[in-house]
Amino acid sequence: MVLLGASSAFALAAGCSDEPITPLGGAGGMSSSSTVKPPDTPRTETEATLAAKRKACGFQKGAWPAETLGLELPVYDDIPIDHIIVIMQENRSFDHYFGRLAAQGYYSAGDFTEGGDGLAHPDQVDVPPPGWSNPDAMGNPVLPHPDDLHCFQSNHGWNDLHDAWNGGLNDHFVTNNDPDGQRVMSYQDDSVIPFYYALADTFAIGDRYFASAMTSTWPNRFFLMAGTSFGIADNSFALNDTVDSPAPQVFLSLLAAGRTWADYTDGPHQVLFFPNFGFSPESISRLKNVQCDLLSDIENDALPDVAFVMGNQVSGYSDETPESLPGIGASVVETILRKLFASPAWKSTAVFITYDENGGLADHVPPEPACEPDGIAPHGEGGKTFDGKFDRTGFRVPFLVVSPYARAHHVSHTVFDHTSILRFIQARFGLPALSARDANATPPYDMFDFTAPPHLAPPEISATTKVPEDQLAQCKQELAPIGCAP
Repeated sequence: MVLLGASSAFALAAGCSDEPITPLGGAGGMSSSSTVKPPDTPRTETEATLAAKRKACGFQKGAWPAETLGLELPVYDDIPIDHIIVIMQENRSFDHYFGRLAAQGYYSAGDFTEGGDGLAHPDQVDVPPPGWSNPDAMGNPVLPHPDDLHCFQSNHGWNDLHDAWNGGLNDHFVTNNDPDGQRVMSYQDDSVIPFYYALADTFAIGDRYFASAMTSTWPNRFFLMAGTSFGIADNSFALNDTVDSPAPQVFLSLLAAGRTWADYTDGPHQVLFFPNFGFSPESISRLKNVQCDLLSDIENDALPDVAFVMGNQVSGYSDETPESLPGIGASVVETILRKLFASPAWKSTAVFITYDENGGLADHVPPEPACEPDGIAPHGEGGKTFDGKFDRTGFRVPFLVVSPYARAHHVSHTVFDHTSILRFIQARFGLPALSARDANATPPYDMFDFTAPPHLAPPEISATTKVPEDQLAQCKQELAPIGCAP
């Protein structure tokens, strides 16, 4: 991720300055004396009926979960989850991280070609088929191969990823990243991220989970937080978030519903992408760190209703972007989860682990059509315009559900994007849709078993992440500090 115009505001929120923080405005006049509750909606339509309507983009901003999800699916207090932790890291594709799940024996490689039956089998995973490649500038095939660079950069802006997509051929990843574009065909495996592979083997993963937009970090994080990027197609602030007209987003929705949230990171906080609300008192009081605050809140069973977590992608290396050694961030996530396994909070928590976008790293599955969130044309900083619309997802990214209720050793083939997580939050805590995208999103219900939870007793996972000293030296990086200072 590249921070465009990363200002002292980020340093302030990351705890890197002693300067006083001046709030840019309140929470849009929201009153704490009343809470917004969902209407008592009669539920008469089946999931098959409403799923078809969602696929046709039949719902709009403001739709309540009980209106868009079939009567077979639980909503609100019928979902036995009290805490939702969303860990969104940086810039890895599904093939890059989990493309070796079949080759290393964790799942079977099914037939996911047109007419194949792979989508019918939750023990099969869609990984690169034999011989899949991208041509280099000379037309020579570049095959998936182990990552031998360990830390590198790759192109992942709007134009770059649309070029890599190439109308659905997914064959310009290498040439878009020349010179030395072969690096984007590299992969990690269980020798590099063993704890993630163990999680994938133990809990539920999704192999049809896509970034929300075929572009860079900030727009995709906006989709997680707001169901739209407000037309923003590059890494720029939501300038529509003003004192007089606050941008609608999940933090305001949670507050309006009387729910609690916190934004945990040891770097810049993503809520600050909203320049008015991010610096309001309601927000500043909920900015916490991972190193101490998150671990303490887990240990003391003091988690908020919703916790947003990401690594440090400015002054550290725990965000898992390709410039950083993947094991650094993976070891932080491992520490978080092992702390959760030992906490009373485990019994009622769902953790979603995903990545904001693919970071230019290759994936063989083309992005899916998607509902336009609001019809706003893609644009960027300084009035820059981009061709296309927000009517298609980005590329696949890794997706894990870790919870007592997560299905065991299960691959979901349902199409999800970041707004699926947002819709799950809305479904649990009674919040309306923020755009047409999240109104029509499918929450990852099929990755849970709410009637017979498989993991009431936390699993014992022996695999652990270690980062080789020679790679730390090569990349001039260091492990992330974790734990409260004495």
